[in-house]
Amino acid sequence: MNSTTKFLLGFIAGALSGATVGLLLAPDKGEETRKLIVDKFDELAQKGKDFYETKKTKTTQE
Repeated sequence: MNSTTKFLLGFIAGALSGATVGLLLAPDKGEETRKLIVDKFDELAQKGKDFYETKKTKTTQE
């Protein structure tokens, strides 16, 4: 596993943990909090996919 992959996995884990704790401690209703968690997870998953595709494209071009 190279350093970029390790960094990406660490970043994703940290972001998910921070977002989850922050949302769970928020004073919103449970239904609103669950929707926020799902929305943030989807956003982060899309960013991860975009990052992966960018790196994959750069690797195949070199």
